[in-house]
Amino acid sequence: MAKFDGVLLASDMDFTLLSTDATVSRENIEALEYFTQNGGSFALCTGRTRPATEQYRRILPMSGPSVYLNGALIVDESTQTMVHMDGMNDHAREVAHQVIEHFPEVGVEVFLYDKSYVCRNNQTTIDHFDHLKIPYELIDLDDIPEPTELWGKINFTGPHDYMEGVHAFLRPEEENYNLTYSTPVFYEMTLKGGDKGTGVLRAAELFGITKEHVYTVGDNFNDLPMLEVAELAFVPSNATADARSLADVVVGSNDEHALRDVVRYLDKLYTK
Repeated sequence: MAKFDGVLLASDMDFTLLSTDATVSRENIEALEYFTQNGGSFALCTGRTRPATEQYRRILPMSGPSVYLNGALIVDESTQTMVHMDGMNDHAREVAHQVIEHFPEVGVEVFLYDKSYVCRNNQTTIDHFDHLKIPYELIDLDDIPEPTELWGKINFTGPHDYMEGVHAFLRPEEENYNLTYSTPVFYEMTLKGGDKGTGVLRAAELFGITKEHVYTVGDNFNDLPMLEVAELAFVPSNATADARSLADVVVGSNDEHALRDVVRYLDKLYTK
């Protein structure tokens, strides 16, 4: 039996696995290769759409389901097939219309399994897709051809002070949707239940892994649900105060090979 058999390590990407320059350090890659070669299962657990992770999946040891769109989407990486989607509903379209009407400068992005739409552009959204390096289609909200059941996430974008108004406006919808910042300029909406905590536990079930062997790493507000459900929650030292408050272990920053430190910790934990 390999050391990490039955162990799941799920990691956020931006400002956790990825360095500030959006690369994965050689130290992190080598640590994850060691972890998976010794029986461990490594999963991404990210707010990103799957196409926006392609360049990283080519260099990471991906061995099973990963979690996208803040938990709304789970893909089995061994077969490259979608195994779960918490899609939106028609009320979500109405909510997005209300935000567009009340906030004329807000950017609106809609993410599906393999497509990205922009229903209103602004500089934050332009910069976002330049960072993601994926194509998108500029389209009116009502012209999106796919039904809302295939919409995994709606992202509202803009300067943080402006987004605080959007945050307050959407507060009455918290009983219907997960509403969270992933960065100070991105306020994201998924169907209730489609959060990173639920997503990582679903992924663990697909792996046949029990909750007491689920470990997570994250740095920001949208990572809080997966930090809460983990047997041990790791956060990099650059994490927000909210994330640090849930940490069982604080490791080096995202620019100091945080995932290498996590694997080193687990290596000692599972040495018997």
